[in-house]
Amino acid sequence: MKKRMLIRTLLSMLVICLCLSSNAIAVQHDVDNAMIAEEIKALSTAVDNLAKQMAKQADSNHQDTSLRKLDIAIAYLNFRSRRIEMFDRDMQSMRTSRNRLNDVLEQFKREEDGMSQSFDANQQEAIERAREQLSFRREVVKNRISRMDEEIILLENRIMDMQSQIDSVESFVQKNLDF
Repeated sequence: MKKRMLIRTLLSMLVICLCLSSNAIAVQHDVDNAMIAEEIKALSTAVDNLAKQMAKQADSNHQDTSLRKLDIAIAYLNFRSRRIEMFDRDMQSMRTSRNRLNDVLEQFKREEDGMSQSFDANQQEAIERAREQLSFRREVVKNRISRMDEEIILLENRIMDMQSQIDSVESFVQKNLDF
Protein backbone atom coordinates (compact mmCIF):
# COMPACT_ATOMS: atom_id res chain seq x y z
CA MET A 1 0.00 0.00 0.00
CA LYS A 2 2.70 2.26 0.68
CA LYS A 3 3.94 1.57 -2.74
CA ARG A 4 0.66 2.35 -4.22
CA MET A 5 0.44 5.51 -2.32
CA LEU A 6 3.87 6.43 -3.31
CA ILE A 7 3.07 5.70 -6.95
CA ARG A 8 -0.12 7.68 -6.70
CA THR A 9 1.67 10.57 -5.14
CA LEU A 10 4.33 10.34 -7.71
CA LEU A 11 1.77 10.18 -10.51
CA SER A 12 -0.13 13.08 -9.00
CA MET A 13 3.01 15.09 -8.82
CA LEU A 14 3.83 14.18 -12.34
CA VAL A 15 0.35 15.22 -13.53
CA ILE A 16 0.59 18.48 -11.58
CA CYS A 17 4.04 19.14 -13.08
CA LEU A 18 2.73 18.40 -16.51
CA CYS A 19 -0.22 20.69 -16.03
CA LEU A 20 1.95 23.44 -14.70
CA SER A 21 4.53 23.01 -17.44
CA SER A 22 1.86 22.95 -20.18
CA ASN A 23 0.39 26.17 -18.68
CA ALA A 24 3.88 27.63 -18.64
CA ILE A 25 4.40 26.51 -22.23
CA ALA A 26 1.01 27.92 -23.20
CA VAL A 27 1.80 31.20 -21.44
CA GLN A 28 5.23 31.26 -23.10
CA HIS A 29 3.59 30.45 -26.43
CA ASP A 30 1.08 33.29 -25.94
CA VAL A 31 3.92 35.69 -25.04
CA ASP A 32 5.86 34.59 -28.12
CA ASN A 33 2.79 35.07 -30.30
CA ALA A 34 2.20 38.53 -28.83
CA MET A 35 5.84 39.49 -29.42
CA ILE A 36 5.69 38.18 -32.98
CA ALA A 37 2.46 40.07 -33.56
CA GLU A 38 4.07 43.27 -32.22
CA GLU A 39 7.17 42.74 -34.36
CA ILE A 40 5.00 42.16 -37.44
CA LYS A 41 3.01 45.29 -36.63
CA ALA A 42 6.22 47.32 -36.18
CA LEU A 43 7.62 45.87 -39.40
CA SER A 44 4.47 46.69 -41.38
CA THR A 45 4.49 50.23 -39.96
CA ALA A 46 8.14 50.60 -41.00
CA VAL A 47 7.34 49.30 -44.49
CA ASP A 48 4.40 51.75 -44.76
CA ASN A 49 6.62 54.64 -43.66
CA LEU A 50 9.28 53.59 -46.12
CA ALA A 51 6.70 53.41 -48.91
CA LYS A 52 5.45 56.90 -48.01
CA GLN A 53 8.98 58.27 -47.97
CA MET A 54 9.72 56.66 -51.32
CA ALA A 55 6.55 58.20 -52.77
CA LYS A 56 7.54 61.61 -51.40
CA GLN A 57 11.04 61.18 -52.82
CA ALA A 58 9.61 60.14 -56.18
CA ASP A 59 7.41 63.25 -56.16
CA SER A 60 10.42 65.32 -55.17
CA ASN A 61 12.49 63.73 -57.95
CA HIS A 62 9.65 64.38 -60.40
CA GLN A 63 9.47 68.00 -59.23
CA ASP A 64 13.25 68.33 -59.49
CA THR A 65 13.12 66.94 -63.01
CA SER A 66 10.29 69.31 -63.92
CA LEU A 67 12.20 72.24 -62.44
CA ARG A 68 15.30 71.28 -64.41
CA LYS A 69 13.23 71.06 -67.59
CA LEU A 70 11.71 74.46 -66.87
CA ASP A 71 15.13 75.94 -66.18
CA ILE A 72 16.42 74.58 -69.48
CA ALA A 73 13.32 75.86 -71.28
CA ILE A 74 13.78 79.33 -69.80
CA ALA A 75 17.46 79.36 -70.77
CA TYR A 76 16.41 78.30 -74.27
CA LEU A 77 13.87 81.12 -74.38
CA ASN A 78 16.53 83.63 -73.36
CA PHE A 79 18.95 82.31 -75.96
CA ARG A 80 16.38 82.35 -78.74
CA SER A 81 15.16 85.80 -77.77
CA ARG A 82 18.72 87.13 -78.00
CA ARG A 83 19.17 85.44 -81.36
CA ILE A 84 15.94 86.97 -82.64
CA GLU A 85 17.06 90.39 -81.42
CA MET A 86 20.39 89.90 -83.19
CA PHE A 87 18.67 88.86 -86.44
CA ASP A 88 16.27 91.77 -86.12
CA ARG A 89 19.19 94.20 -85.76
CA ASP A 90 20.88 92.61 -88.80
CA MET A 91 17.66 92.90 -90.76
CA GLN A 92 17.25 96.58 -89.81
CA SER A 93 20.87 97.22 -90.79
CA MET A 94 20.29 95.54 -94.15
CA ARG A 95 17.15 97.57 -94.76
CA THR A 96 19.04 100.75 -93.97
CA SER A 97 21.83 99.72 -96.35
CA ARG A 98 19.29 98.84 -99.02
CA ASN A 99 17.66 102.25 -98.65
CA ARG A 100 21.06 103.91 -99.00
CA LEU A 101 21.74 101.90 -102.13
CA ASN A 102 18.37 102.97 -103.51
CA ASP A 103 19.46 106.57 -102.85
CA VAL A 104 22.72 105.87 -104.72
CA LEU A 105 20.66 104.50 -107.64
CA GLU A 106 18.64 107.70 -107.71
CA GLN A 107 21.86 109.69 -107.66
CA PHE A 108 23.21 107.67 -110.61
CA LYS A 109 20.00 108.33 -112.51
CA ARG A 110 20.26 112.07 -111.84
CA GLU A 111 23.89 112.05 -112.98
CA GLU A 112 22.90 110.21 -116.17
CA ASP A 113 20.09 112.70 -116.80
CA GLY A 114 22.55 115.56 -116.16
CA MET A 115 24.93 114.12 -118.73
CA SER A 116 22.19 114.03 -121.32
CA GLN A 117 21.45 117.72 -120.79
CA SER A 118 25.08 118.82 -121.06
CA PHE A 119 25.25 117.36 -124.52
CA ASP A 120 28.27 118.57 -126.54
CA ALA A 121 29.19 117.10 -129.93
CA ASN A 122 32.93 116.75 -129.35
CA GLN A 123 32.37 115.10 -125.91
CA GLN A 124 29.97 112.50 -127.28
CA GLU A 125 32.43 109.62 -126.87
CA ALA A 126 33.35 110.57 -123.27
CA ILE A 127 29.66 110.92 -122.38
CA GLU A 128 28.94 107.44 -123.80
CA ARG A 129 31.76 105.91 -121.73
CA ALA A 130 30.53 107.71 -118.62
CA ARG A 131 27.00 106.46 -119.33
CA GLU A 132 28.26 102.91 -119.72
CA GLN A 133 30.14 103.16 -116.44
CA LEU A 134 27.06 104.58 -114.71
CA SER A 135 24.91 101.87 -116.26
CA PHE A 136 27.36 99.20 -115.08
CA ARG A 137 27.44 100.71 -111.57
CA ARG A 138 23.66 100.86 -111.52
CA GLU A 139 23.42 97.18 -112.46
CA VAL A 140 25.92 96.25 -109.75
CA VAL A 141 23.94 98.26 -107.20
CA LYS A 142 20.64 96.75 -108.39
CA ASN A 143 22.11 93.25 -108.04
CA ARG A 144 23.34 94.10 -104.56
CA ILE A 145 19.89 95.44 -103.63
CA SER A 146 18.33 92.24 -104.98
CA ARG A 147 20.68 90.07 -102.88
CA MET A 148 19.95 92.20 -99.82
CA ASP A 149 16.20 91.77 -100.40
CA GLU A 150 16.70 88.01 -100.52
CA GLU A 151 18.78 88.09 -97.32
CA ILE A 152 16.12 90.20 -95.63
CA ILE A 153 13.44 87.69 -96.62
CA LEU A 154 15.59 84.81 -95.30
CA LEU A 155 16.11 86.65 -92.01
CA GLU A 156 12.38 87.37 -91.72
CA ASN A 157 11.61 83.68 -92.28
CA ARG A 158 14.25 82.67 -89.77
CA ILE A 159 12.86 85.08 -87.21
CA MET A 160 9.33 83.72 -87.75
CA ASP A 161 10.59 80.12 -87.32
CA MET A 162 12.42 81.05 -84.14
CA GLN A 163 9.37 82.90 -82.86
CA SER A 164 7.20 79.82 -83.41
CA GLN A 165 9.77 77.73 -81.51
CA ILE A 166 9.70 80.28 -78.70
CA ASP A 167 5.90 80.17 -78.67
CA SER A 168 5.88 76.39 -78.24
CA VAL A 169 8.47 76.54 -75.45
CA GLU A 170 6.57 79.39 -73.78
CA SER A 171 3.39 77.29 -73.81
CA PHE A 172 5.34 74.42 -72.18
CA VAL A 173 6.68 76.78 -69.49
CA GLN A 174 3.25 78.33 -68.88
CA LYS A 175 1.61 74.90 -68.64
CA ASN A 176 4.17 73.67 -66.13
CA LEU A 177 4.25 76.83 -64.06
CA ASP A 178 0.44 76.91 -63.85
CA PHE A 179 -0.03 80.48 -65.12
